[in-house]
Amino acid sequence: MPAVALAPSELDRAHGERALDDVIVHAWEELIEGRGSPCPVCGGEMEPEYGAHARAIGGRCKDCGARLH
Repeated sequence: MPAVALAPSELDRAHGERALDDVIVHAWEELIEGRGSPCPVCGGEMEPEYGAHARAIGGRCKDCGARLH
């Protein structure tokens, strides 16, 4: 199968790299469970952010300030 026929996520996985979707989903799952996660932008440390309830609503990177909500 020619490389142009593969979806980007298949290309990433074929080269042993994680697809962007996988990186974002992993970070989101860690944050909503109240755990820290590597920042998808800079690789720094993302910390959970909370709203009015006990469950995290996203996260913010301590290094670059990127947010995931």
